[in-house]
Amino acid sequence: MLLKNNTPSNVVGDIAGLFDHDSARGADFSLLAHGWLLDYSRTPMERVHREALLDLPRKRQLRDAVARLFEGAIVNPSEAQPALHMQLRSLEASEDLHAERHRMLVLADRLHSGEAGFSDLIHIGIGGSDLGPRLVADALDEGDSAVKVHWLSTLDGRRLDRLLADLDPARTAVVIASKSFSTEESMGQASAVRDWMGASFETGAWASTANVDRAVGFGVQVEHVLPFPVWTGGRYSLWSSVGVSAAAVIGARRFAEVLKGAAAADQAFEHAPDGSSLAVMMGLLIHYFRRELNLPTLGVVSYEPRLALLGDYLQQLVMESLGKRVDLNDEPIDQSSSPLIYGGRGTDLQHSIFQALHQGTDTHPLLLVGSLADQHSQKTWQRTQLSHLLAQASAMVHGRHDVAPHRVLPGNRPVGVLLTERVTPGGVGALLASFEHAVYTLSVLWQINAYDQWGVEEGKRLAAGIQKRLAEQEPTLQDLPGFF
Repeated sequence: MLLKNNTPSNVVGDIAGLFDHDSARGADFSLLAHGWLLDYSRTPMERVHREALLDLPRKRQLRDAVARLFEGAIVNPSEAQPALHMQLRSLEASEDLHAERHRMLVLADRLHSGEAGFSDLIHIGIGGSDLGPRLVADALDEGDSAVKVHWLSTLDGRRLDRLLADLDPARTAVVIASKSFSTEESMGQASAVRDWMGASFETGAWASTANVDRAVGFGVQVEHVLPFPVWTGGRYSLWSSVGVSAAAVIGARRFAEVLKGAAAADQAFEHAPDGSSLAVMMGLLIHYFRRELNLPTLGVVSYEPRLALLGDYLQQLVMESLGKRVDLNDEPIDQSSSPLIYGGRGTDLQHSIFQALHQGTDTHPLLLVGSLADQHSQKTWQRTQLSHLLAQASAMVHGRHDVAPHRVLPGNRPVGVLLTERVTPGGVGALLASFEHAVYTLSVLWQINAYDQWGVEEGKRLAAGIQKRLAEQEPTLQDLPGFF
C-alpha cells in the first residue's frame, strides 16, 4: 500500500537524513581492503546499529568457528566433511596439491600459448564447474589466448549443434569438469562431444574430476585426468583443476595471481575475523539487509563489464549455501535465511528492471559494483559506467521530488557500493574468496550448514523416474496435467 506522499509502506528509514546530520558518514561507513572499497553509508544503518552488528561475530564466537574451518574440522555435519578449499590456493598446500596445481597450470599455458595445437576448447560443466571459471575468464580475458573457450552447461541441443558445426574436431580440445563424473547434464554433453570428436577424443580430451576411474572408463586417457580432492565442494571448485579452462583463457601466470589474491583474503579472514575484514563486513551487510531490515532480495549489479557474471556466480554461492530452513541442530529456523540474489550489467538493467527498483512499491537493496579505470580503446566509457553507478546510488537514496506524482521517486532505497581502481587477477581472487568467507560468516551467525545442498538432490531424484515414464509413454500436451 502506498502512503499519501507516494512513499512505499515498507520504507526502511531516512537514509538521506543521515548524511545531513553526519558530514563524515561516507568515510566512516566504508572499508578498504584487498584493493576493494566497500561503502555501506547509503543504508539506514546508524552508528548504534553498526556497533551492535560488529558485536555479533563476538557473540556468535566467529573467531573460534574460523579457527575450526582452517584447522580442517567438520563444518558440514550432514555429510561429515570439512571445507578445505582454501588449501587449493594456499602457498603452503601439501606436496600432492602443489603437484596437481602445477600440472593444471602447465596444461593451461600450453593451451594459452598455442603449443598444444588447438584452436578451440570446449568446457563442459554445470553449477560450480561452470560459474566460477567462466566469471574469471570473462573478467580477465585480455584477448591474447591462442585458444577460444566455449562454455557448455545446460542441455541445449540447438546450441551444441551450431557450435560443433563451426568447429574442427582435429583442432578442438574438451575439458569435462564433473566431480562425480556422473552429472546428467555434463555427461550427456560429454557423450555427444565424444561422438563428434571420434578418434580425436583420445588426444584432445581432459577430465577435471574427483572420480578418476569413471573418467578413464569414459575414455579419457589416465594421463589426461586432472584429479582434485573429494572434499572439494562444487561452488568452490574454481580453485581446483576445474579452473583449467579459465587459466587457458587468461594464462597460467594470471591464474596464479588469482590464486595468490584468494590466499591473501584467506589469511586476512583467518587472522582477523572481525570488522576490519572485507569478508566479515560484507557478511554483516547482507545480514543487516536480510534480518534487520527484513528485505528478501539483493541485487548485485555490475557497472564494470568485466564482472557482469558476478551476480550469477553469487546466486549459487549465497543461495545454495544459505537457503536452509533448519539450523545445525536440525531445528526449524525462526528467522529469514538466504536472500534471493539477482544481477547483471548495470546500464543494461537500467533499461529493464530499474524502473521497478525506483518507483515500485517494494524495497530491493542493491550492491553496485564498479571500477575507476581499465585498459581498452574506448577511454571515456569507463567514466560513463562509473557516472551511472554513482548517479543510480544517489537516486536510489535521495529520490526525486516533483509536483507530478508520476514523476516522484521516493528514494530511501538501501545501496552498498563496491569499487576497485582496476580489475586485476589478484583483486578478483581476493573478492571471490572474501565472498566465500562472507557466506561462512553468515552461516556462523545464523547457525546454518553452508556446505550441503539437499534441496538440489530431490529434484534430480524425481527427474530420473519422470524421465523413464516420458520415454515409455511419450505423453501429449493434453496428457501432462495428470502426468506428474
